[in-house]
Amino acid sequence: MNILMQNSKEIFSFLNQEIEHGKQWVVFEEGLTIKAVSDLVCFRNEFDADQFAHDNTSSFDTMLKYNLEDALKSGYYQLINQNHMNTQNLEFLQSILKYFGFGEQLNSALEKNIQDQKNEFQLKIEIPHYNNKMDYTLHFKKSDSTDMYFFNRYDAALQSGKPELDKIQSFYVNKGNGVTAKEAFNLLEGRSVHKDLLNKEGQKYSAWLKIDFDNSDDKGNFKLKQFSEQYGYDLEKTLSKYPIKELSDSEQKTQLLNSLQKGNAQQVTMQKGGTETKYYIEAVPQFKNINVYDQKMHMVKRQTVQNVNDQNNNAVSQNLKPAKKQAQKAAVDEDQPKQKQSKRRKMSV
Repeated sequence: MNILMQNSKEIFSFLNQEIEHGKQWVVFEEGLTIKAVSDLVCFRNEFDADQFAHDNTSSFDTMLKYNLEDALKSGYYQLINQNHMNTQNLEFLQSILKYFGFGEQLNSALEKNIQDQKNEFQLKIEIPHYNNKMDYTLHFKKSDSTDMYFFNRYDAALQSGKPELDKIQSFYVNKGNGVTAKEAFNLLEGRSVHKDLLNKEGQKYSAWLKIDFDNSDDKGNFKLKQFSEQYGYDLEKTLSKYPIKELSDSEQKTQLLNSLQKGNAQQVTMQKGGTETKYYIEAVPQFKNINVYDQKMHMVKRQTVQNVNDQNNNAVSQNLKPAKKQAQKAAVDEDQPKQKQSKRRKMSV
């Protein structure tokens, strides 16, 4: 007997009273979730219960007869299992929300919606980010075959105070994994995020993600550019071209790499000419480099802060390009066969 959890107290109280009044049998519709005492009919003797079940069975509905005490025990057992399953499901979803960066603010609302046994529901939360804010709408859906709920996706909306700059994107959750709330903010701000992903065959691979704001899919979502390991972007090697103080400490280096992989604009200290200066940097996998900003988040030319050797290498590389082009052109000219000049005679009429 499947009893609706939020009405169980009233239903169990009714069944116990019926037993006290000498009732021994209960009849209810097959497959029906018992939501109220009106869904149950109790009888003193089995013959009356059989007759009622027979008279009310049709091609659309089938009535079932159960021993009242057995049905009550079954209901209790089912409810205990349901409570246990819902508790586990709730705790799992709460841990998922924490992992995604939504904290514990939604826990009470999540529990209430699960108790109400809605087929699907949404939860909303606002998270400030510096001068901007993010509005998140989280989508939950109940399984078609069990009472389990799943966190399927969330919509992230960047609110910058300027409507023309506001952006919205849906991020999907795959088995509890996906883009976190902070990573969604970084992506909508135009930065890149490094994630572990699954291909169509279920195999894991790593790639940098960046939102392509110029192209959308058939659902109106911006498409995502991917730069996998084969693309050749080595973040650690790129950082080594800059006099970043944090790279000299293994723990700080790991923290820096992790922060940049999450898409953050991370503050670093650069040592040059005996002085230390604070900058912000961000990973730019598409161009296999980083962006550098000053304390006011104004772009800084990379060449002005790079290590001396790397500056010289870049300068040599730039100087070689015209010479290389000229050499290539000369080689092509030498390979071309000389064409014979033909003199055309003038014709007079």
